[in-house]
Amino acid sequence: MQSGKITRGLKPSWEPLIGLVGKDLVPGFMWMFALELDDGTEVHGYKNAATRKYIHLGTDGRAFAYRPGDRYEEILIREAVEQAFDGWEEAFPQPKHPEAVRALLERHRPVSSQEMH
Repeated sequence: MQSGKITRGLKPSWEPLIGLVGKDLVPGFMWMFALELDDGTEVHGYKNAATRKYIHLGTDGRAFAYRPGDRYEEILIREAVEQAFDGWEEAFPQPKHPEAVRALLERHRPVSSQEMH
């Protein structure tokens, strides 16, 4: 777990989000802030307009979850995607491309041990 400090003057970086969710789903997010972790990683916070939940993505491709005390814990990409889209089907406004949300969630669905055999 690392501390994060909001950085001033950084412009929004959409590349981490585009790389994860694709261009069709990016308009459903708001860029909220950038921060720097103890190890120097630049992390951008995006808020899902429908679910109002955050996804924190490093420019190095890692995902993080906010913890109390301005701490950030690295989490699996799958967990970050699930958290950001949790409850999206009941949320308003609905994503313009619901099929893209379903495909994204399916791509990041955990593989059960039975499917591996």
